[in-house]
Amino acid sequence: MLILRMCGGLGNQMFQYALYRTLRERGKEVYLEDTIMYEKAGRHDNRLESVFPLTYERGNNKDYNRLTDSSLLPWQRIRRKLFGRKEKLYQEKDAITFEQEIFQAEDCYAIGYWQSQRYFEEIEAILRQEFRFDFMKFSDQANCYKKQIEEARAVSLHVRRGDYLQEKFASLYGGICTEEYYCSAMDYFRQQDPDTVFYLFTDDKAWGRKFADGKVILVEGTSAEEDLALMSCCGGGHILANSSFSWWGAWLDAAEDKTVIMPSKWLNNSDGQDIYYGLCSLKIDAEGKEAGV
Repeated sequence: MLILRMCGGLGNQMFQYALYRTLRERGKEVYLEDTIMYEKAGRHDNRLESVFPLTYERGNNKDYNRLTDSSLLPWQRIRRKLFGRKEKLYQEKDAITFEQEIFQAEDCYAIGYWQSQRYFEEIEAILRQEFRFDFMKFSDQANCYKKQIEEARAVSLHVRRGDYLQEKFASLYGGICTEEYYCSAMDYFRQQDPDTVFYLFTDDKAWGRKFADGKVILVEGTSAEEDLALMSCCGGGHILANSSFSWWGAWLDAAEDKTVIMPSKWLNNSDGQDIYYGLCSLKIDAEGKEAGV
């Protein structure tokens, strides 16, 4: 038995579900634990089943307590104080480096982000059926953007600010998706087609309004899932932030010849490259220079 921990926002949840789904297809007894990281107010919501037409099996408390050695029974608490905790954990070493070992793991609670298409490329067709959006359930605003996007050479442009600007995250995310990165990426698409229209998706609308112009359309008044769906409709290509959210926005675009530009570094504390696998068309560095594929 494996129990995979779910954590983070919608993009992270999708990666975790994708690994879960692969393991299920391989015949593994695997469950998702989707409560521990969502109990405190102010954290992300667990949203997969409300956004997509899918469901999953949840691990029960008995198995969770056994694998994490976290039972609150008095004698178990005394034993831990005397002899220490005896957990059965699998801890991912690097969120953007593929770890084949997870497929051989047995009887453990697995903690990780699993951010690579390598974990689920064998079930791509299944995931594309399950990660579907129903625009009939979306707002009029979202459907209006969809119509505009489909009538233009539209490129999605994702700029994540918010928590990425906080000092505590600077060492992890800072200095990667710079102004030079975005300008160079946009110039690349403009050279292909001067009439390219960029649809800007950002968590900082006030900043986005200053950045927007006739060829850069700020998407606002929409929900997170509507933004993700609209990103996937941008048939002209995609400019990603170092974010799982825009990664999925590009992946969900089913076009085989799509152009996806990604920052040459995803995290400051990792040299992992598996995040780029199967999706990246071009890398651009923080100085705005092309850095290969």
